[in-house]
Amino acid sequence: MAKFSPDRFPPGFFDLPQGAGETLPLDVIALWTTGQQTRDRAREILAPHTLRGAMVSSDSAGLTRLTRELALVEILAMINRPKEIIHAWGTAIGGRALGVWAADNTQMFYPADVPADRLVGALLAVQHQVGGECEVAIGLCAHQGDFFVLGDGVYGPDADRVELVAEEHTTGGEVVVTDTLAGSLGSSHTFQLVKRPELEREFGTMLRVTGGPRLTGVTPDNFRYPAPYSDGFAEELSVYGRNRRPSRMPQTRYRTATVVLIERENEERDIPEVAVLNDLALAAAMKRIGGGLVERLQGTEIKTIGRISIYTFQEPGPAVEFARACRRELSEQGIQCRIGIDTGQVLVFDLGPGARDIAGGPVNVASKLAQDLGQYGVIHVTQGVADCIDNHGGRRVSFDVAGVSVDAVIL
Repeated sequence: MAKFSPDRFPPGFFDLPQGAGETLPLDVIALWTTGQQTRDRAREILAPHTLRGAMVSSDSAGLTRLTRELALVEILAMINRPKEIIHAWGTAIGGRALGVWAADNTQMFYPADVPADRLVGALLAVQHQVGGECEVAIGLCAHQGDFFVLGDGVYGPDADRVELVAEEHTTGGEVVVTDTLAGSLGSSHTFQLVKRPELEREFGTMLRVTGGPRLTGVTPDNFRYPAPYSDGFAEELSVYGRNRRPSRMPQTRYRTATVVLIERENEERDIPEVAVLNDLALAAAMKRIGGGLVERLQGTEIKTIGRISIYTFQEPGPAVEFARACRRELSEQGIQCRIGIDTGQVLVFDLGPGARDIAGGPVNVASKLAQDLGQYGVIHVTQGVADCIDNHGGRRVSFDVAGVSVDAVIL
């Protein structure tokens, strides 16, 4: 694993690029990269950003399949309403949204004074309303612990645990909680909890909530979640999602683009506080490296959040050249990455100076290729991308991704 050390990397490797402050906490990174890298120093830097409470992550079920069957705006409308419901119930009991809710994922934080039984009851109420109103089901995972909240992101092993379980190990309609959160329910609770033993080795004790009292007596009415869209498009999407009349379909400007999604390897997790700050330093390095290469190849950086960076290009050729160059430059410093590339119709949203987000099938497929199927040091491209590259020399493979067959090439 790539481990941060001032004397291991070349001068300027962690220099913070202009505009990085839109997505990265520059002040925190500068304190870490220019001072001593010790556990005590890491705790001192992170102390103002450490929150004790519960975090809930969600993930939509079957989105990859839907991208092959429906227009993008239809999918955005379908996944919009569950996010509105999650936000409304969450804020009604004292929670707050974390970051920007891109694609089909959400994150909410609940302070320690929100009782665990109230939180679990609200999650059951969310699933009941989503099941009754929505065409897309969601999985939810909740965990109680310590979280480092910096900029638009939440970091630390507790955050990684709940996010990964929600994204990869929940099904539509399911609520999963950790043993830590379950232990806070008290001995007199009436929720039905069933262990998921297949997750224990990697994540510790995880329990599915199979029944119990849904929360009542609150009015969930704050549906405006932090959307990755312009205000006008977000409002049009919400209205269209409720009535689905063609005359009210949001006006969109699709573009055909090749999407490159890069996931950089995790820092070593032996000391969580140090790992969080090292990861941020490496994110700054990735933003610097990617920013220089993408400009030369006439691409666009969409965003760098945590370990993930997303870029778009007009053509597959420069996209693959960019991916190979990023892999090479990171590898030279002992940092591994895994990359997925797909091409097709996307929507790109400008959210203000230096801030963008993206939606569309190619983003989902590139993510699956990199994160679910990829190995570090490897580039996966879809067959459509490979067909546009001369002498790509890759190995052809086929995968089943969320019920969809994908032909790909390993580079």
